[in-house]
Amino acid sequence: MKKEATQINLLHILNDGFKASLILFLPTIAKEFIMSLTQVGFLGSALNSLDIVLAIPASHFASKIGGKKILVGAIFFWALGFILTGVSPYYSFIVIAFIVAGIGFGSFHPVAFALVSKMFEKKVRGKQLGNFSALGELGKVGISSLITFVIVYIGWRNTSVMIGVILLAIGLYFVHLLKKDIRIKDNIEDISPHVSYKSILKNKKFILSTISYCFDTFASGSLFIFIPFLLLQRHVPYIFLGLLTSTFFIGNMAGKVFLGRLVDTFGNTNVFIFSEICMAIFIVILSNAAALPVIIASSVILGVFTKGTSPVLTTMIAESVDHHKGMEKAFGLNAIFVGVASTTAPFVLGFLSDRFGIITAFHFSAGFALVATIPALLLKRT
Repeated sequence: MKKEATQINLLHILNDGFKASLILFLPTIAKEFIMSLTQVGFLGSALNSLDIVLAIPASHFASKIGGKKILVGAIFFWALGFILTGVSPYYSFIVIAFIVAGIGFGSFHPVAFALVSKMFEKKVRGKQLGNFSALGELGKVGISSLITFVIVYIGWRNTSVMIGVILLAIGLYFVHLLKKDIRIKDNIEDISPHVSYKSILKNKKFILSTISYCFDTFASGSLFIFIPFLLLQRHVPYIFLGLLTSTFFIGNMAGKVFLGRLVDTFGNTNVFIFSEICMAIFIVILSNAAALPVIIASSVILGVFTKGTSPVLTTMIAESVDHHKGMEKAFGLNAIFVGVASTTAPFVLGFLSDRFGIITAFHFSAGFALVATIPALLLKRT
């Protein structure tokens, strides 16, 4: 089981790291093709929207043939997407390349979270999911930071093709591992019995967990986008924006590890309710702080209680369906609802900022965090 966990963790680092890296190609691509920001935004949407589209198909096939095969298959879509990007002669060709890569990236998380959840018992699941989530953030930092240096030295086209070739080699290596260990003995690739999506949607625990997940996403999903605008309005010098947003990111990574471990001791609903209350408090503090030390401290702490809730919520989803082994389908359905929330949240927060001011919009976000505790309280009583 340790070997399988290591492999899936490595795939998570690669998935999140290379997805973040592909976004970093956009400035150089836009310069060469003289693209508008609207065209740039469309490429980002083409890459990210597939998370919603592919959640159900990926989880369905994972329940049929095994999740690890889906994750390994995703590598080849990443590879092909990077290669097509590197040889693209036109903007429309790059759109196709991003869609191809998005097929791999979009099918990854629902299946991977289901696999990790099934791999570990409830008493250690929070810790393991926390570690798993944090490794994705590590991939974003490490791989994307390295890629930008490579682009500077050999150009974005050569870098893209090189990454594609490397990913093809990695994919072939994992295919070899699958053939070598085709019959997994640790129930990691346990093929789920026939469980309908309808039965999951009738599951009260699943519904309450998903509602909490969606409100949490509304509260925290788009804060990173608007924090720089908030800080500028608080008269923070522009030179400090990178530092302050980095502290928020550091808090994200630490929160996933820390809160995941608390789940195993205090229970996921208790940790989630505590986290949402803390999130609401520090959103209000950050949005009204004027002193730079207070802003830095509240930014780090807020980071802990925003993305840090990911492993907490994941354990809630896993436990809601644990009794009938429908995790792949449950995570697929959950990914659709949460994907809609994460897509809608930036527009909602932007509208509230234009209508009432960005500080008031952040107060609304704090309100969403508090509302997220209501279904969690109901879940605790169930």
